[in-house]
Parts: sequence; C-alpha cells; structure tokens
Amino acid sequence: MAAARNFLGGLCMPAFKANVRGRIGSFFRLFFTATQRYAPFNPRDTELKLAQKIHFSGDAPVQIESRACEQGRMVFARERPESEDVKNLVVTPNGGGWVGSRCYERYSASAPGLRVLLGHRSPAEAYETGYWVQSAHKDTYGDWVSEYLSAIIRHEPLNAPLFLPAELASRPYVCRDLARLAVDFVSVDRPMKIKNATVLRQQKYFVHFRRRDVAALRKVFAPPCEPPSPGSLVYLSRYGEVSEVADRQYPNEIVERVVADCGGRVIRTADAHPETYRAAALEADTVVFDHGSAFYNALGWRPRKVIEIVSDGWWNNAFVMLADAMGIEDYTIIRGDLGDRHVAGRLKQALSVSA
Repeated sequence: MAAARNFLGGLCMPAFKANVRGRIGSFFRLFFTATQRYAPFNPRDTELKLAQKIHFSGDAPVQIESRACEQGRMVFARERPESEDVKNLVVTPNGGGWVGSRCYERYSASAPGLRVLLGHRSPAEAYETGYWVQSAHKDTYGDWVSEYLSAIIRHEPLNAPLFLPAELASRPYVCRDLARLAVDFVSVDRPMKIKNATVLRQQKYFVHFRRRDVAALRKVFAPPCEPPSPGSLVYLSRYGEVSEVADRQYPNEIVERVVADCGGRVIRTADAHPETYRAAALEADTVVFDHGSAFYNALGWRPRKVIEIVSDGWWNNAFVMLADAMGIEDYTIIRGDLGDRHVAGRLKQALSVSA
C-alpha cells in the first residue's frame, strides 16, 4: 500500500505533470516539424562534450544513478553566436518566436508546446527594434538568473527595449533586477512584431555555469571586497516555502537546530529579501542550504565551503556547477531523505571538518 500511495502521490507532483506536458509537446513538435510550421535546433547545435569533472563530498543524490560523487560539466561542442539579428520576428506571450509561418526553437523562450504552436500569433503592434532572449526555461527565479540575466548582462548596455514573455515580465524579481541594470522592457501580453530583432542566444548548456557566467552575474550580485568572518555560518532554510517545480521535503528543523548550536545564522528564504542576503555577506564563510534558487544569492557572498541538503523528490546539479564556477572547492551534499540522525551526523561532521 505504501508503494501504491507513493506512486499515486507522484502522479500529482508538478514535476511529473511537467514531464507529461513535455512528452505531449514533443509529439506535436514532431508533427509541426513535418508540416514546416516548426524548426527545431539543428542537431549539430545541441551536441555536447565533457569539459570538466567536478567532485564533491558526502552523499550522491538518488538522481545520480552511478552513485558517484562527481558530475561532468558539459559544453556545446559547436560554438554558438552570442546573438542573432532577425527580421520581422513575431514574439508571443508564451514565448514563441515566429518568422513568417514557422516557429523557431532558436528564437523561442523554452521548447514550444501546444499553446505556442496553436496559439494566436497575428501581431497586434510592431516595434522597430528590440531584444529577445532565447531560452530553454522561463518559469522560476532560477531560470531568470541562469538563462536571462546572464544573457542580458553579456550584452550591456542594451540600446533598445527588452521583450519578455508576459508571465515572466510580471515577476517582482525581474522588475527589480532590470531596474538595477537600467534596462527598459516590454511585457509581451499579446503577439508583437519586432522589425529588427536581436535574439540573445544561450551560451552555456542548461545550468552548467562557467566562470565567465559567474563574473557576469556578479555585476548584479556584487560581493563585498572583504572575505567573511572565518568560521561564520549561514543556513538558507526552505522552511515554509512552496516549490514552483516539484513537491519536495527537507529536514529544516534538525538542520536549523544544528546550525544554531554551532552559532550560525538561519535565514528562512520564504521571508527573505535582497537586503537580508546582503546583510549576511560577512557571516557566510560556510553556507548550508536546501537545494533551491535562494542559493543564487550566494553570488553576492564569498563562501569558502558549501553544504547542500538535497531531497529525493527533486535535484539537479545547478549548484555543484555554480559553486565550482565561483571557485569553491569544498562542497558537500547531504541526503535529507535518509533521516534526521543521518542528516545531523553528516552535518556535524562536515562542519567540524570546516572549522
């Protein structure tokens, strides 16, 4: 019965639903490709090669089938242009990028699904010039930092408006970050034509951050010149936070207790603001965090050691990659699903080693 409940519960997970939508979308993309209404990436543009192996300590997340405590940083085998000039690009609220009667993956924000391929695309108005970001994802704060901010900063200063899918443009963090960069933007709440568009292309594979990506992002997340106090400790706790991606649980209370016993600071990310993270910069010699996009705020810190608490419900290697690109060599992963005793023991051991 327990196995059945777990299976049925999994059917309700947002990540599972996203996978189902993705499979359905893949089928229709094949159909629209055959009928010349959709142009996917040229396979040569998506070929990958291994650039580096990154090692970490502690537990291998269940998502790593080999159980090896390492991940490979992948890069595109074929160098992509940083931008592409496109005439008469029609962009839609869901992120579609159309030229004539065809939707192009390399001009779209995420792999187009049915809402894009079947949606209304007759432009309501036309703009002379503008920027548009090609991306694979546009749903979360992590997507914004990873795929949008990196591309925008790389092309500063922008000499025309930036066009963004309507839902993404409505997010408070988008407005905040673009205000910091003094970038004007247009919310694409209906189809719009950009007569002379500049499409900003993705340079890195997925979340496989490189040092140049970190250098660019730190123009927004400006770290202090001085290092944090030796031995200081911060925990980014997802206590009370609801995931935009998948239903996942973390042993927040036990981790908060261990960190507090060690004299560390606990930041509950559900209630945190940018000022909260800036104020903690000099207390972040060691950073403990529940896997989640709040760790992007560590771009404004200079940690020496990082400890990631992971869930069996959701994980990817974004922060292993990010920390390595930040120059952090001491990285530990602890599986939260193995119980409080395991978590507390692993965490105390990792913190004693870092002392």
